[in-house]
This record gives sequence, C-alpha cells and structure tokens, in this order.
Amino acid sequence: MESLTTAALEWDIIEKPIFANNKQVLGYKGIFRNDNGQLLNIAKSSYTPTHNEKFIEVTEKLHDITGFPIENYYDVEGGKKVLSFLKCTDTIQVCGHEFKDYLMIGNSFDGSTGFFIGNSNIMVRCSNRFSRNFRQLQVNHTKNNSLRIDGLVQYFDMFMKQRTQLFEKMEQLSWVKIDDSIKDALVERLTRMNDEEKLGNEVSTRKRNIISNINASIDRECADLGDNAFGLFNGITHYTTHIKNSKNATFGNPFGSSNELNQTAFKFCTELINA
Repeated sequence: MESLTTAALEWDIIEKPIFANNKQVLGYKGIFRNDNGQLLNIAKSSYTPTHNEKFIEVTEKLHDITGFPIENYYDVEGGKKVLSFLKCTDTIQVCGHEFKDYLMIGNSFDGSTGFFIGNSNIMVRCSNRFSRNFRQLQVNHTKNNSLRIDGLVQYFDMFMKQRTQLFEKMEQLSWVKIDDSIKDALVERLTRMNDEEKLGNEVSTRKRNIISNINASIDRECADLGDNAFGLFNGITHYTTHIKNSKNATFGNPFGSSNELNQTAFKFCTELINA
C-alpha cells in the first residue's frame, strides 16, 4: 500500500484486448496501468471501470459539499484498489469513548468492489479500526456508471443518516450482556470450526494459535468495556487491527480477510440486540 497525494495519483488505466494462441479472446479485455503496464484485471467486455480522474473529481466534490478536509489517498495492491478519506469534523462518542471518523470513498479495478462510499473509524483509546461500506451508496462498473456516480455526490444526507445509524448500533451493543458461551460462538464462527474442532479434536496448531489470539483480544477489550456485545465486537477489531497482519494493514481495514472478520463480528453482535 502506498499513501498518495492528489498530484501523485496521475496514473490511470487503459483497456486492451486479450490474446491467447495469437487469437483475440472475444468478450474479454485487460485492464492495465498506463504508467508501468501492470495488469490489474481481466474483465468482461461489459465491465466499465471508473477512472482515477473521476475518482479524484468525486472526492473533491464531496470535500466541497461537506467541508470535510481530504485526509489522504491510498493506492492498494499496486493500484488494484484506490481509496480516499475525508476527515469528519464533528465529534463522535460511543459509550463515552471518542472515535476519529472518516468518510471513505473507494474504487477497484480488479472487480472486487464497485465505486462506493462508506465510513471508516478509529476508536481513540485503542486505535481499533472498523470500516463499513453503505449498500445504498455503491455503483457497479456497468454502462452509464459515471452518471450514477455523479448522483452519489447528491446523497451526502444519506451518508450522514447511515453513519448515525452505525454509531447508534454500536451504542446499543453495550446494552447486551454476554457470557463465555456467546464469546465461544463468535470465535467458532470466525474460525469456521467444524463439529470435531468444537469438541477440541483435530484442531491444527495454526488454528489453535488464531483462536488463542482472538480470545486474548476479546478478554482485553471486555475487561475495559465490559462483558457486553460492544466489548466483544471491539475484541475482534483489536485482533484485526493489532494482531492479524498489523504491519501490512490498509488504513481502516476496508478489504480482505480482516474486513470479512470485522463484518462477520458486527453482524453477529448486532443480531444479539434483538435476540
């Protein structure tokens, strides 16, 4: 991952036909960087990527609308994904704990995501990171996507509504008391333990270490935040932020296995609210 300024994000993508055995592969095309020739994706001909120029334009428009300063741009996995973050200027607190909060804008060239707007936040007391894309603020890479992306800029109120609901859910998590059986159920789900493993049989050394590390993070956060779903959820964001591949993490953990663990944990914990 490389942190970028706007000026440094001067490369873009080019689309080229794909050949096999000296014949063009019909129905597909290659997505390449135009500066170093790196292949970012082999996509169907109908795939309509959003260029970096458009990405920067939308980021700057949202800056103009919100007044939120542009914190930074990030180039992920050699350009397969691009992110920008606008720092939300109002103070957010959950259960008396301060959060640094960001409007997150993302795009991919590898087909893993569409163009999206979401939230990324950091709990100040521990630097735990959590990002969440908002489904209503996503555009797939299909025909006329540029017009639909322009429409997203007009939905800042929807972003603020989704953001408020997200932090309200986090506050509600603190109302849900948990015990060791609930902690174990989440760890089993996150590590995809089968029936034999749940009985303590045939658990690999690697998985035992992962389970031990997750439990240590849960114990740490629940000791500080209480034996509730908020502490449980923060146990997972602590693990994904500080333990799991922490040296190579993308700001906010918006992609990959760390993001999947965070989303699974958030879904699990919010389901407890109405259980």
